[in-house]
Amino acid sequence: MLTLLLGYASTSWSQTRVTGVITDEAKAPIPGVSILIQGTSNGTVTDIDGNFALNVPNQNAVLVVSAIGYHTQEITVGNNSVINVSMSEDVTSLDEVVVIGYGEVEKEDVTGAIASVESKDIVRANPVQAAKAIQGQAAGVIVTKQNSRPGAGYNINIRGLSSINYSNEPLVVIDGIMGGDINALNPADIESMDILKDASSTAIYGSRGANGVIIITTKRGATGKPVVSYDGYVGVKTPAHLPDMMNAQQFYKASVTDRELNGYPQTRSFTTTELDLVESGKSTDWLGEISGPALQTNHSVSVGGGSGSTNYHFSAGYLNEGGSLENTKFQRYNIKGSMDSKVNDFLKVGFTANYSYAKREVGSNEALRSAYRARPTGVVHYDDILNPDENQDFEWRGYAAWMGINDKQVLNPLIEINPHNFQDETRYNTFFGNAYLELTPVDGLSIRSTLSATVDNSRFGQFRGTMTKDRKTTRLPRSFRQTDDLANYTWDNIITYKKNLGDHDITITGVQSTFMQRNEEMDSYVDEIPYNSLWYAYGTGRPVELATQLTERSLLSYMGRLIYGFQDKYILTLTSRWDGASQLSEGNKWDFFPSAAVAWRLGEEDFISDIEAISDMKFRVSYGFVGNSSVAPYSTQARLSRTQYDFGGSPAFGFAPANLADKNLKWEKSKELNIGLDMGFIKNRISASLELYNRNTVDLIYNVQIPTSSGFSSVTTNVGEVANRGIELSLNTVNIAKSNFTWSTNINFAKNVNEVISIGDGIDRDIATGLFVGHPLKAHYSYEFDGIWQLDEEAEAAKYDQVPGSVKVVDQNNDGMISSNEGIDDRTIIGSQQPDWTMGMTNKVTYGNFDLSFLIYTSQGAIYRNSMLSGTMGQIGAGRYNTLNLNYWTVNNPTNDYYGPGVPNPHRGAIFYQDASFVRISDITLGYTLPRSVLDNFGFSNFRMYAQVSNPFVFHDFDGMDPEFNSSTYNDGIPTATYLFGLNVSF
Repeated sequence: MLTLLLGYASTSWSQTRVTGVITDEAKAPIPGVSILIQGTSNGTVTDIDGNFALNVPNQNAVLVVSAIGYHTQEITVGNNSVINVSMSEDVTSLDEVVVIGYGEVEKEDVTGAIASVESKDIVRANPVQAAKAIQGQAAGVIVTKQNSRPGAGYNINIRGLSSINYSNEPLVVIDGIMGGDINALNPADIESMDILKDASSTAIYGSRGANGVIIITTKRGATGKPVVSYDGYVGVKTPAHLPDMMNAQQFYKASVTDRELNGYPQTRSFTTTELDLVESGKSTDWLGEISGPALQTNHSVSVGGGSGSTNYHFSAGYLNEGGSLENTKFQRYNIKGSMDSKVNDFLKVGFTANYSYAKREVGSNEALRSAYRARPTGVVHYDDILNPDENQDFEWRGYAAWMGINDKQVLNPLIEINPHNFQDETRYNTFFGNAYLELTPVDGLSIRSTLSATVDNSRFGQFRGTMTKDRKTTRLPRSFRQTDDLANYTWDNIITYKKNLGDHDITITGVQSTFMQRNEEMDSYVDEIPYNSLWYAYGTGRPVELATQLTERSLLSYMGRLIYGFQDKYILTLTSRWDGASQLSEGNKWDFFPSAAVAWRLGEEDFISDIEAISDMKFRVSYGFVGNSSVAPYSTQARLSRTQYDFGGSPAFGFAPANLADKNLKWEKSKELNIGLDMGFIKNRISASLELYNRNTVDLIYNVQIPTSSGFSSVTTNVGEVANRGIELSLNTVNIAKSNFTWSTNINFAKNVNEVISIGDGIDRDIATGLFVGHPLKAHYSYEFDGIWQLDEEAEAAKYDQVPGSVKVVDQNNDGMISSNEGIDDRTIIGSQQPDWTMGMTNKVTYGNFDLSFLIYTSQGAIYRNSMLSGTMGQIGAGRYNTLNLNYWTVNNPTNDYYGPGVPNPHRGAIFYQDASFVRISDITLGYTLPRSVLDNFGFSNFRMYAQVSNPFVFHDFDGMDPEFNSSTYNDGIPTATYLFGLNVSF
């Protein structure tokens, strides 16, 4: 015994204690990293700060350092008592666990088309709205900003358009809460976003997943001591990429000099004040007068941790996004909490709760349009008018109401934008959360019941005072108020059984789900308000309108899924869902949506694994059905509306049919084939995913136009078919991987071909609604622009009743005339609003403690009917409103770009359609992380500072507004670039 004790003591005394810190490429600590002594079962894991301590037997011991998402490293201890390790990301093992709906699987077992965006990529972009973080990050997912106003949302489209009249937006699932509002989330709270794209992946959601699914998982607590984190930034938004408008001298030249040069006299007079401005070389930039830099700041604080049985995570956030238009801004407050507790060996409970309060002020709708329209020859202040009587001008708080211009169509934008005269405000209160109870009575079996709820209340108010264009500076104010109260709940009951039987892995999932939604709306409109009481004190005004509405809908669902794996090489996924939707017709409420998918892990086969250059390979095929019941509730019912009657010579109200009802309205259904190939090369330094898909949507829910002789203009019914076919490619490369220098690139490319296959009854076109068989949805049908008629073409132009300087269009049938009559129509399809292809590329570079990243995003091939050219801003030479500064035709400048001032233009509309392709460089971020030695001295586990610029460069040939979207100046803001400085701190 003495010998044994001495031997044990000797062994103990010979051991060496090794300590260290494990960090990622950005020097942030990594918790939960495994450190194992090679050839033994002895080891440890890092704590929440990345620290570890381990006794090793001798200097020859080898430490195996491994973690999901990182390259495994083997390190010989040698004479070192302190070993710090920097781990580099394994691009093919990131997202090892993928959320697939009512469960999750390892990435290697995925059989469908799924893209993922991680927390670090979301935070890197610092988006105001979480949807922005997806743009350029996932192949086949097109994210488009709605406008440039503060707080503006985004439109998301996955794999093209399928529905004609109804939403093409994907289902958003937040922590299991279906239909969550992605705009209400604090992006800093998001852990990951998994995007389900093919029918096999989305079939588990049935009708609700018809347009794809975005599953958002928010951050939750992890076992360990509490970790407090702060993420915040402060910066400035500045107007950028503004359209080039004419100055006073250019405007006068186009409206007078060049118009007369072309042989057409001026039609608008100029006041003495305007002529003085032109002759003195001065000009008024009205857009600059109502816009300028604005503050943007965001602050998020979180705390998370847990014991062996209970984990928690709580956070709070505040966002203030100023608008570059005066008196516009967006503010949002977020509070989030989650807790998971293991009560005993077989019972687990938890909850998630999110509350968001937001206030959005977008100012005057008219002010921005007026700033674009107002002549640059006008003046801002009343005292600068040389002769006020010349245009019956007057003063309001020092401003010239009509700017010294002899026209009463445009009010001084600085008066219009003043909050005393015009206010537009929306307040949002959003709560969504869930609570669950999960039982695991036997190993491998779990029974989970989850109750989710959403409450969304909004109040919109708009006030238009006397000194606005709407009130014509003489009428009393008016006000509009709208309230919207939406509430829904979902009750999911899920049973999952997992079993491993040697070479066989089986996962069976069954789900029963109930969804109920109630929505109450009230609209009220009051005129002749005696004082500026905004949308309050309605009793003082004259009621004009009061309307209320209640809509309710429900969905009952039963689902099943089987995932079977054999020898870790072959995977089969079978899914089925039965949905019953209340808003469809009797006898057609229920439908069945099945899907099947198989995957073959070729990388595990000898004939692939023996090829040194190939690290991994997987082949996938899926086919499935999904449905869409997004038609509005009560669409199958004939409703009544109030109408006026002459009742015995006296006006009276009665009721009349409001619509025709289709008693056979049924599901809109899509069937999709997806073929995928996942590959890894050179020890996974290069990884790629290729997707080919073909989706056909039939029985489209569509508002068909009918003869007005029926008493109605349309009826909602099922008709037609639309196809989407495409290719998607995702490529990840680790270009350089050194201990102090790394460079990685992510590229994703997508091309989708959208085509209308049928619109019913053998009809090949419906010009009124823009549907054309063989062409995409949102196609443009118009005359084809062919340049400008030139002086040497005067005789040819005369054949078409046109003159040099006017817009030339193609005579498609060469009959010597331009016609839009039936049978001799010279109009043709000249493009679509849908892009031909999109691509995003993100580069990330680290050097020592520095990190740099940036995004390049491009959309190519979309054609827009330019809202500025088609509006007054495109009427060069008309003289009433200011216009874009374009290269227009004159007898001395025979260009083919734009028509001549004053020249008659019967086909001016052909010039409106422009290529909206663009390349945007954005989210350029340079960061620096303090070294570990400094962090330890101050008690921080991470301290990173960074500078970022968003949207500094956009390259395009589109005239006017941002080519990403084509909103009008009446419903838009100022395009901006944002410059930020921020901190990421945790301790």
